[in-house]
Amino acid sequence: MRLNHSTQLSFIWRIFLTAAASIATLRIGAGLIAWRAANVLEKPTYTVVKRLPLSRGSGEVEIRKYEPYLIAETIVDESSMRRAGSVGFGRCAGYIFGKNTPVGKTEPEKMAMTAPVRSVGQAGEKMAMTSPVRSEGNKKGNTKISFVIGSKYNLQNAPRPIDKSVKVKRVDGHYLAARSFSGPPPSDDRVAEERSKLVQVCEREGIRVKGGKDETYVYGYHDPVVTPNLLRKNEVCVMIDGSGLN
Repeated sequence: MRLNHSTQLSFIWRIFLTAAASIATLRIGAGLIAWRAANVLEKPTYTVVKRLPLSRGSGEVEIRKYEPYLIAETIVDESSMRRAGSVGFGRCAGYIFGKNTPVGKTEPEKMAMTAPVRSVGQAGEKMAMTSPVRSEGNKKGNTKISFVIGSKYNLQNAPRPIDKSVKVKRVDGHYLAARSFSGPPPSDDRVAEERSKLVQVCEREGIRVKGGKDETYVYGYHDPVVTPNLLRKNEVCVMIDGSGLN
């Protein structure tokens, strides 16, 4: 029996809606799995020293004291952290996932992922980030991209990178003022806006912001593709002088 044109269109439309619903369900399911997996990753250890209200509007700023940790870092000749991130991510991910020489061993070692994504650059008018990496940029075009290395390693036992552009470094203990929010990796304007809020609160509280002019840290705790934007956690931070805060 042949279907008329209207019936055929209705049948095709039902197939399309069913397929779209199935894809959406799979997408949400994969996103939740990715979100849960990221939430249990090892993170740098820190203590919240204070929680301070914003100067205007709702929300708060966390003042944190971080313990030392290691990073795998590479330098990319690019002032935009979004563009530099794709290059730096590949280098650092290669190190974490096996492009390394373990101390006292011959076989490469696959190391565990950690969180958050760390990006550090000059906010100024604009600044961007990618995930899951840490990047540190300046206006001359050099951007540092890095992954956090798990706490079971130190400078003596961490595997040596095969890629000579990747270096294992120690991040000393430090203090940050941090703002948390959900959504996709923040735009340049969003980062600059959040940094401005942090600086205003620090000035109000008499806390000195350290680092170069407009230096800003951007942290991403979840991947920017699979995890739904509503569940993604981002942070914008500035380095501060922690003397007198304890």
